[in-house]
Order: sequence, then C-alpha cells, then structure tokens
Amino acid sequence: MDEPKSSSQNHNTHSKPPLSATELVARLKSRGVTFDLCPEADAVAYLTNTNNYLRAASYRKLFPTQVEGSRVGQYINLDFAHLIELSSVDRNLRDAMLGIVIDVEHFAKIELLRRLEAEGEDGHSIVSDYLERHPRVLGGLRARAEEGERHDVYSGDLIAHYLDDMPAWVMLEVVDFGAFVDFWLFCAERWGDEEMRQVHFPLKSAKALRNACAHNSLLVHGLDAHDAPANFPTNLLISDSLNAHGMRNSRTRRGKLKNLRVAQIAAALWSLDHFCKRPSTRKRHATKLAAVQASVEGPHFAQSSSAGTNMAIVSFFGFLWRLVDIWAPSGAEYKQM
Repeated sequence: MDEPKSSSQNHNTHSKPPLSATELVARLKSRGVTFDLCPEADAVAYLTNTNNYLRAASYRKLFPTQVEGSRVGQYINLDFAHLIELSSVDRNLRDAMLGIVIDVEHFAKIELLRRLEAEGEDGHSIVSDYLERHPRVLGGLRARAEEGERHDVYSGDLIAHYLDDMPAWVMLEVVDFGAFVDFWLFCAERWGDEEMRQVHFPLKSAKALRNACAHNSLLVHGLDAHDAPANFPTNLLISDSLNAHGMRNSRTRRGKLKNLRVAQIAAALWSLDHFCKRPSTRKRHATKLAAVQASVEGPHFAQSSSAGTNMAIVSFFGFLWRLVDIWAPSGAEYKQM
C-alpha cells in the first residue's frame, strides 16, 4: 500500500501555486496589460503593500479584449493605472453608499415607531407575536443575552433585561437590519398596508447593499445584467418615482436595473429620499456623492481609466449620476437642522 502524501507534497500538486507580486505583474503583462502610466516597479509595490491581486485585477473584466488576430484574448488599452483608479473610485463609492444605507436603517426604524403609535399598538404584543412566528430571531436574542462567549458586549445586557417582555423600541435597537426588514413586512401584513409592503422590497435591497459594503465587496465590477442579474422586476415605487422625475421606462433603464448591483444602489438612494427628511443628513450624503462624481468626471480619472472610451464604465456612472440627481441632488437647498 502506498504511503499517504505529506501535506507539503499535497501542496505541491495545487494547479495554481501562489505567485509573487513580480510574477503577477508579469502575468498581467502577458495578457496585454500595459505599464506605461504605472511603471512595473510601482505596480509590484501596490500589489505588495496596498491591494491584493484578486481585487485589483478583477476590474480588468470591464475592459474589452482582442477577438481576432494574433493577440486574441489580449486586453485593449488597459494600463495597470486604470485598475488602481477604478479600485479607488470603487472604495469611495462604497464608503458613500455604506453611510447612506446606515441612515436608511436608522430613519426607517424611526418611521416604524411612528406607525406603531399611529396604529394604536402597545409596542409589546406585536413584538411577542413577531418573535413567536420567528423563533430563530428569538433564539439569536437569547444567545446574545446569555453570559459567556456568545454574550453581546454591546447589547446583551439590554436584551437580557427586556427579553421576557420586549417592547418594539428596544427590539428595533438590538436586532440586525435583516430582522428589522422582516419585522417591517410583518407589520405591513398585520395592518393590511399595501404601500408599506411595497416599501419592504427597497429596504430588503438596501440591506443587501449594506452587507456588501460592510464586507468591502466590489460595486464597480460586473456592470451588465448577465454579470449580476436581478431576478425580480423593478419595484413599483421606484418605477413610479423615476417616471415622475422624467426618466422614462426605456430599454436602457430596464437594462440597467436588471443588474443586481445597480438595482440595489437605486433602492438605497430611493430609500434615502423616502425615509430621510433631515436636511443636514441629506446634505451630508449629497456632498459625499458629489465628491465621488467629481473624481469620476475629472480629468485625472478620464485620463488614467480610459473612461472616455470604455462604454461599460461610462454608461454605468452616467446612469448612477442620473439616479443621484433624482434622489440625492447636490444642488438642492438643504437647510441645516
């Protein structure tokens, strides 16, 4: 009987052994990526100290490749500096959207508390009914309230104090965004509120975007419908708002919103406009988005990213800024409160 291979022997059989930053730069160069705007030595330093290859190189899928001739599969007009610039813009957009969805969650919870009062709910029985129908949420709360390794140092004591008779204003403070979205839908169905049920869908998309941003996922990555298809129609409230602001239901609009990333960004921006009425907060988000737009439309990005000739990038950002102009315009008068 053959002796089992050692772990080191097994490691040597991997089809894709780790490559050094220098070897990764050589691989990109062999695929047609140029290093005219970013010298190879700077690219090696970037992949060693600033960003990893998997993230930085992933943006290359936004650029076309040769389809015929001796250079089939080689990237066209793609310099390593383009990847660096797109990574920077993506980070800034991700930061802006994370701030937005955090505030969407906050102001949506404030809105739900107002609705609970308006509906005459005592705040306790509705939570009891919800937790009875959602035992996993209740189990998670119990675990966070217990002493030991699973104790939630931030909210555990609060949960433990109210666990046997938790009011809505406490539950909304301690549950995650996903449980809140479920509770929103529970309330909508309890009250027979169809519009509130429709609002649940943008909130669900905003929650998904929050998770992506919080986990540092890439937004400016797959920009076509086939890259990340949204397997659901555009929410009626979002469609009505776009129509009311003059963005007709064109093939372009439908195509863009079939991309899940774009659909989630649209839902987050709509939700910001719908829930956040505090002018200073709206101004803060509009200013941050305007800064991202300025960096994309400035001469540095246009030169170093080939955005002016890459229609996938141009089209994505063009559509994004139209959404921003509708739901978070930087030119609006936001008086401080």
